[in-house]
Amino acid sequence: MKNKHSPEYYQLLENAYEGTGGFKDGSYLIQYPRESPEKYSARKKMAYYLNYFKPCIDAHVDPIFEKTPVREWKGAAGDLWKMFMDNVDITGTNLDETMKNAAQISKIYGIAFIVVDSAKEQLSKSELTLADLADNREALPYAYIVEPSRIVDIKGDRFGRITYFAFTEADEKDETKTNTRIMKPDSWELREGSGTITDGNIKEKGDWKIGCVPVIPVRSRVTKPRDFFPMSEFYSIAKTNHHIFNACSWLTEILASQTFPIITYPSRKPEAFDIGVNNALCFDPESKHAPGFIAPPNGPAEALSKDIEASRQECYRMANVVNVTGVKTAESGEAKAWDFKRTNQLLSTFSGILQAAEKRLSFLFCLFAGASLEYTVKYPTDFAYTDLAAELANAVIAKDLNFGDEFNVEIFKRVLTSYLSE
Repeated sequence: MKNKHSPEYYQLLENAYEGTGGFKDGSYLIQYPRESPEKYSARKKMAYYLNYFKPCIDAHVDPIFEKTPVREWKGAAGDLWKMFMDNVDITGTNLDETMKNAAQISKIYGIAFIVVDSAKEQLSKSELTLADLADNREALPYAYIVEPSRIVDIKGDRFGRITYFAFTEADEKDETKTNTRIMKPDSWELREGSGTITDGNIKEKGDWKIGCVPVIPVRSRVTKPRDFFPMSEFYSIAKTNHHIFNACSWLTEILASQTFPIITYPSRKPEAFDIGVNNALCFDPESKHAPGFIAPPNGPAEALSKDIEASRQECYRMANVVNVTGVKTAESGEAKAWDFKRTNQLLSTFSGILQAAEKRLSFLFCLFAGASLEYTVKYPTDFAYTDLAAELANAVIAKDLNFGDEFNVEIFKRVLTSYLSE
């Protein structure tokens, strides 16, 4: 399955979040009819970007990671898993940061892919003992995130399980060059270039016995299992922010060119004056008009200001996080309750997707490490404001119900994560 989205589609989403590209150099401004190249160039230099896209994305990610997910594990691979959690990508990124990065990329582009791989040293050996792995972090499996814009080809079975995965990556020795990595259930290979998967010489290749393609799709919402390139739910917000970017530029030009009033003054030599904000516009003194100031009407500027504000409100409305982003509106108690319920459900659904992805990550880790691990992880599902005093009081009441030791342990976990979230 080839990527159905264009590079420009992904570029707009990335630039909208980071404030880079066309938002930074002004090339996203639309040159209107009869605008000279000089004026267009000057307008690009004055452009500024009001970023409403980023807070919408962050409002769907940050609340999930406000508290550390509750993780428990036991088994032969327990110590190795702890090493992996502390340094997922062999560059010092821990598991919390990795999952948050995956969540952020997923929300921006609609999907992210977590790839689990193993170091070359491990692939060259037929077997590795747990002692070998514990003494050498680079021999352990590692994981990294691949954006959908880098996917060359992907295939899946009727259940949505990935059976073929090809993506581009920078060359280790020359970052200006690009290679294509291909993953199959029983083998992998690295080819030169970023063309079709049959182009380029094979630089490296190897076999593995994991029996699956070690890639975890992290979708931003529930979609069809075989849809590996879903539409970003925030694309319309990125386009709206693009419109705001242009509207702000038009408003700035009006303010810069027309805000300052021009004096009108009687004179028999009007050709001696140039119209501008630092001189005068002359008229025939026989007309018997008194000197004064004139200014263009403020209607266009007011219309643009209202349009920018309405578009800003629409960005937050489409993101379903009006209250989270701080936009205050007059609502009834019932409307506020419904709005929070909808927001809570969106966050809870995405939290469940991340939880399942992390469980899958632990499974793939065990396949590479060749050791067993019983792993459980619990992401938050309720994003209401937590009153610590009330949480402790409720815990005391719940414990007094005396439902048994297992129930009391779960109560203790809830209190612990509320009181010591880190």
